[in-house]
Amino acid sequence: MLRKQMIFRLIVLMAGVLAFSLIEQPLGAQESTRAVIGNEATQSLSTMEAVTSCGSLRVGVNPNLVPFSYENEAGKRVGTDIDMATKLANALGVKLEIIVPETFGELIPMLQSDRLDAVMAGMSITFDRARVVNFTDPYFDTGISILSNIAALSRLGISHPKSSQAFLDDIDAKGIGNRLTIAVTEGKAPQQMAAELFPQATIMSFPNNADAAEATLRGDAHFMLHDEVFLKVWLRDNSRRAGIHLRIIDPPVKPDVYGIAVKKGDWEWLQLLNVFVHDLRRNQEVVKSLTSYLPSIDKRALSEKAVLRFDVQGMDD
Repeated sequence: MLRKQMIFRLIVLMAGVLAFSLIEQPLGAQESTRAVIGNEATQSLSTMEAVTSCGSLRVGVNPNLVPFSYENEAGKRVGTDIDMATKLANALGVKLEIIVPETFGELIPMLQSDRLDAVMAGMSITFDRARVVNFTDPYFDTGISILSNIAALSRLGISHPKSSQAFLDDIDAKGIGNRLTIAVTEGKAPQQMAAELFPQATIMSFPNNADAAEATLRGDAHFMLHDEVFLKVWLRDNSRRAGIHLRIIDPPVKPDVYGIAVKKGDWEWLQLLNVFVHDLRRNQEVVKSLTSYLPSIDKRALSEKAVLRFDVQGMDD
């Protein structure tokens, strides 16, 4: 009899332990949904539900794209993308977690593996990217421009082209496409664009924007293709040593737009962010932020034109 009672108590105890584990496991998993990749509890929640449940929004940003995301002199991460991400987190009533990868190319894989809720990184909306992530409507319109090395191009017989189209026509007329060397940033939209516009040229890829610009300044490349804002800000900041050697050829050779990237298939989250982007544009929030970092930008031109225009010479202050 005593033995039967002990066996019965043991069975009850084991059943209690099992029941407790079944009850506690989902709770424990839910508490760690932001840290554990591929967890079933995480996968069952939409991004909006996960953000609301955990009380935090994880936004991936560009490691260094002035004025959208960069470290200021005090070592603080600032920029227009940081400002917009802050507005989004405040609107959702959650804490913002800014995540800065080592390289720009890490952002999409991080988004796909649930380590990010969104990417706001001055990321151009391109066909190839849209195959693996979803993009919101554009929150910023800009263009891809040419930063040219004056001396290097003059050795090819090209001197002071009046426009980007005149530059392209001159290259075709002289048949020198196979002699060109172009600097681009690895994984950015201009890398593919360079191959399309100049199929015979040598394309030099660099891990970041600044390295590509420095290579152009050294004369390793005839010119650099990149976002207009970055090129004009970089030339302003390096005007003492680069001003007489480099020139930006206006207007941009191709319009470009930035969008917020989200994981494929999460339509509820995408729709919400599209409403957010609509409000940003309606209230000119991006323009206000940009002018706070680049006071000499023509605010009227920025809000009316599809491509950003501002005078580098007026940015010396």
